[in-house]
Amino acid sequence: MTSGIGSILPPGLKDQLVAIKQADRRAQEATNKLATGLDVNSAVDNPQNFFTSQFLQFRSNDLSRVIDGIGQSIRTVQVASDGLEAVLDLIDQAEALILEGLTDLFPATDEEVDERAIDYIRARNGDKGYFPTLGNFYQNTTDFATWENARINAENAGLNGVPEVTGHLATITSQEENDVVFGLLTATSWLGGSDDEVEGVWRWVVGPEAGQQFWQGLSTGSAVNGSYENWAPGEPNQFFGPGNPENFAHLRADGLWNDLPNNSNLNYIIEWGGDLFVQNPDVNVSAAAMDTRDDYLDILQQIDRIAIDANYRGIGLLEGDDMETIFNEDRTSTLVTEGIDATTNALGLVRDNFISKSEMTKILDDLDEAREVLRNYGRTLQNDLGTITNRLDFTRNVINVLDSGSDDLTVGDQNALGAELLAIQTRQAIQFSTLAFSANVPTVATLL
Repeated sequence: MTSGIGSILPPGLKDQLVAIKQADRRAQEATNKLATGLDVNSAVDNPQNFFTSQFLQFRSNDLSRVIDGIGQSIRTVQVASDGLEAVLDLIDQAEALILEGLTDLFPATDEEVDERAIDYIRARNGDKGYFPTLGNFYQNTTDFATWENARINAENAGLNGVPEVTGHLATITSQEENDVVFGLLTATSWLGGSDDEVEGVWRWVVGPEAGQQFWQGLSTGSAVNGSYENWAPGEPNQFFGPGNPENFAHLRADGLWNDLPNNSNLNYIIEWGGDLFVQNPDVNVSAAAMDTRDDYLDILQQIDRIAIDANYRGIGLLEGDDMETIFNEDRTSTLVTEGIDATTNALGLVRDNFISKSEMTKILDDLDEAREVLRNYGRTLQNDLGTITNRLDFTRNVINVLDSGSDDLTVGDQNALGAELLAIQTRQAIQFSTLAFSANVPTVATLL
């Protein structure tokens, strides 16, 4: 515009007009800075400050997204922690139920009560022999089965009147017991001993003696810790060789023991240990025991439900899911919070025999072990939560520093920007007055 009027204005006035135009441009820039609050709005203003500020802002934005993920991890841990507390409360409730049941169901343990219990069972199990000196029931079977199938069948065999008490293949630990079992034989029968797990290490693998070693080696071996054994001469001997190992004990028709392969088909002796029997198994007590059992199973069901429901956004720490928390924008700093299977099966809460005092006591032991496992995991969760929370606070502080650094490079002082604009506007007013006075042209401003 100034070039268009340059030919009609003297040089002095033209310089004044150019100065006014420059002042107007500076006024517009100052107005823009004041409006945005930024002293540097583009690379043109200050390339170094602009790009450095942009880099800091980019990183701040990336860390803001990281904070979102950290916050979700905190929520996941909080849900799992709440679920853990609820499960622990239910375990306490189950323990109180068992203790109350022990008091109500087993108020006495004298011999009279014990005899009444045995009479109750004997009256309903005429096909099974009871031997008072051993305190056990036995039954000879005429079924033929492999050792493994015989073991399964025995463990599924109940007693009439107390069906929750199941049996096991006979385990013989004395000459008296050997004589009793031998007296029941109609044919060679399986026993509950095996060295299938470790060759030459003969153990009782079922019943109360499960895991107890009674013999080491082959026929030239020896009894372990004075354990009873009744091997026939030359036994055990692995007669069939490694291709068909003789890893399972049986009682021969002459009352001596021998080893045979699992695929042999024999009869078997089932034993029910006296320590499994209810001490006062009349109809009323049995019904009360079942009511207590139902209440207990309801509690276990709630534990399983909480383990499933205590998840957040698809991550169930109490279902065994692991969670990774990312702490920085390039994913090089992380924390993996390991999950735990808090279902009743995984916690070992699988017993439900409420007609046996000893079995109910074992349930208490199971509850104690489950409680300790969950408490230990709770401590792990708290430690991880502390780490995650600390990193959240740290990341927030880093974002604040980045934002402040970015502002230091670009944000202008509002007072200074306002003063600069006022100075420019004042200078423009003086320039207009000077131009008008010098040219004595009242409408010169309209030329702009």
